[in-house]
Amino acid sequence: MRGDPTGLRPAFSIRLHVPDRSQPFLFDLDGTLADTLGDIAASTNHVRAQWHLPPLQEGTVREFIGHGARALLQRSLAELQRPASDSLWDEAYECYAHHHQSQCTKTTRLYPGVREHLHYLQQNSHPLAIVTNKPERFALAVVRHLGLDKVIEVVIGGDTLPQRKPDGAPLRTALRRMGCAEGAHGTMVGDSETDLLAGRAAGLRTIACIFGYRPEAVLRAVGADLFWRAFGVAAETFPGN
Repeated sequence: MRGDPTGLRPAFSIRLHVPDRSQPFLFDLDGTLADTLGDIAASTNHVRAQWHLPPLQEGTVREFIGHGARALLQRSLAELQRPASDSLWDEAYECYAHHHQSQCTKTTRLYPGVREHLHYLQQNSHPLAIVTNKPERFALAVVRHLGLDKVIEVVIGGDTLPQRKPDGAPLRTALRRMGCAEGAHGTMVGDSETDLLAGRAAGLRTIACIFGYRPEAVLRAVGADLFWRAFGVAAETFPGN
């Protein structure tokens, strides 16, 4: 595996006894571990159709991902010009959720290298968690569908707590649930500014995935400790970067 960010030797091994757990890794889901855009766009356009609006291109929906399903819908239905307090948003969310329950795993796929990299980290005793702004029930469905429940210890969704990213609380909760000590050193990996800001708020090292859904310029402006051009591969390992 190229671009190992852990400082561990790139050799797979099984540890029979590990007295101290290694540093944890926390991952975003959409645009970081998995390409979920097609399914998100399908459910978004299903909702738009209920309000007699034309479908959006996937590239447009992509710009709205990262702040949770309700924020996605408010941006996707902006033509309706309704205030945030309007009951329409509850109706739109219920419509989205009903459709997405069966849609959320239809086209979703892991990015290349994800499965191998997560197994590598697990075999080297790194606790692994997913912290996403995606509603928890959909995050869990995707995790199980992709077989990530074999390596991921904790899943925190956008509605698991009152707070969501960029607040650091979901990350701190994930660390506690993995049994990590207060102030534990760890890494947050994600493709959006919300991930980087949340990681910073939780006192974690951050890795920005510039292959994900947010523009590279946005992530560079926010700043991260490392940038990945592909999963597990530092941008600087590519010729010309």
